[in-house]
Amino acid sequence: MEEPNQIELHLESPEELESILYNNKHKLTVIISEFLIWALENNVDDFIFADVVVKDPLNECDDQHLKLGCERKDYYTALEKQLKNLIEFEEFELCPKLQEWIEYLEIEEKVKK
Repeated sequence: MEEPNQIELHLESPEELESILYNNKHKLTVIISEFLIWALENNVDDFIFADVVVKDPLNECDDQHLKLGCERKDYYTALEKQLKNLIEFEEFELCPKLQEWIEYLEIEEKVKK
């Protein structure tokens, strides 16, 4: 799998972020799941899945950029959450791969102990 494309979100204010994430939960679940699979298959320790641009109404040069991503230490939790979301949205295509990586990380954790 090649690296998925980051998404770019443009907001008028930081307060919009929560509602945009909520209203696009299905699409974001698929994107994050694809990034998790890609990162684990390619031994990548962190990734950015979204660049959020918050407009400054007074000065375009002062727009804020927020990066949304995930680090390896959080992959297991993210995999579980995305698997639950995929099932909720009946988006079953990615589920076996997520489950496979959940099981792999569980074994990896046991080996470390």
